[in-house]
Amino acid sequence: MNAIGQQKRDARTMSYPSYPNPPQNDTGAGVPPIPPSGFGGQYQGGQPGGYQPGTGPGPYGHVPYANGQGKSFMTTWILSLLLGGLGVDRFYLGKIGTGIAKLLTGGGLGIWSIVDLIITLTGNARDKDGRPLEGYPENKKTAWIITGVVWLVGLIVGTVVTLATIASTAAMMEELQKSPATQSAAAEDPAATEAAPAPSSGTGADANSFVVTVSEGNTVKVTVTDSLYVSEIPTMSYMKPNNGGFLLVEVSWETLTGTSSSSPANFEAYDADGKEGERIFLEEGGLPTEADSQAGQVHSGVIAFDIKNGPTNIVVTDDFGDKASSITLTPSAGQ
Repeated sequence: MNAIGQQKRDARTMSYPSYPNPPQNDTGAGVPPIPPSGFGGQYQGGQPGGYQPGTGPGPYGHVPYANGQGKSFMTTWILSLLLGGLGVDRFYLGKIGTGIAKLLTGGGLGIWSIVDLIITLTGNARDKDGRPLEGYPENKKTAWIITGVVWLVGLIVGTVVTLATIASTAAMMEELQKSPATQSAAAEDPAATEAAPAPSSGTGADANSFVVTVSEGNTVKVTVTDSLYVSEIPTMSYMKPNNGGFLLVEVSWETLTGTSSSSPANFEAYDADGKEGERIFLEEGGLPTEADSQAGQVHSGVIAFDIKNGPTNIVVTDDFGDKASSITLTPSAGQ
């Protein structure tokens, strides 16, 4: 009986093990103790391995592009200087929206372009992420100097073009004012504008008369009365032609207004190839040289040229030796 009772007591002891009493603290009973740290010390709170705020790089630290490479100052400056009116500088900096606006407004009528250029030159330009331009300190002096030179040259060229335009406009207006008077004078005197009468068949005609202004206020009427091409001048048979023969032209010189000086030197001759004939001063029958011929006086005579046979352009010169008028002749052949 005693043995059986002892076994029952041992079984109760094994089924219900005893535990130590739970610790007591100020917050109440039943709170489990703080577990020890895995690194030999007691855990001090927080979440091991979780988010730790700070200023280091990363998606939650400072802005990732703050220390990145910025756009080139030299490139931005050149684009702003040369193509600022098209907004190319803003496109380069990544500012597409304002670049399009600048393009459509022609650089804000030029004002926006100048403002952007000054902002760039003063080092205040930024790209679309707010980064400063690279290379500004080293190149700002050069950029300022070149910009000043470009502006100065542009100012000079613009001034010259403006003055040339004003002068051209003034000259055009003057010509327009003169035109009615010129047209009126031509209507009153058609012969004065006759450049080249019809070719002569070798005989004189009224169609071979034309008015020549030899100097201001002095005019003469020149008439070709006859023309002949010969191989020898009768009174100067000793002369031999160098171009196949001699052209003899009989003319009259009538002073209409003012005074004039008639002379064979007032006439030149050119063949069909444009080669000038050699003027021959005749010993007899030539056009006399008369100075200060008064209005109404007429002088007649022959002028001669050593020239190739064929259509010949006779040019009458003024007192200054310049061409005043001309007539084309086709002389008849003589003996």
